[in-house]
Amino acid sequence: AGSRPRGGSFVMTADNLKPIRNRMESLSQDVGSQCILLANRAGMVLAEVGISSGIPTMILLPLLSTSFSTAGQISQILREEDSTSLYMHEGQRYDVYCFDILQSFMLVIVFDKSGIATAKIGSVWVYAKRAIRDMQDMLS
Repeated sequence: AGSRPRGGSFVMTADNLKPIRNRMESLSQDVGSQCILLANRAGMVLAEVGISSGIPTMILLPLLSTSFSTAGQISQILREEDSTSLYMHEGQRYDVYCFDILQSFMLVIVFDKSGIATAKIGSVWVYAKRAIRDMQDMLS
């Protein structure tokens, strides 16, 4: 398991990163994604599987983080202690699904639609929820 210093933030090490990457690779195979990124709330990539070249992650991830800050505030207003947020983008070239993990991390699943049939939101949701449950244990 990871270590948490007094500040409460999770410290990524080679030891705790390996099972997380393995779970991300399994999820990628389940849903047929181009890449999956695990990022912190600042938008910094912590783990990555697949091919993210050509995707402007340095711009995309901080923008996604902003939407999750809003989702976190909505959860507080509604007095939700355990909630899941999902950002979904369906485009002509890419589908992007971004899930909140422990209100500290983002799991971003990217599908390149050029010539390939992509997974539907229902199956992505089911597989991602399972993976997130597993990763929550690894990240807490």
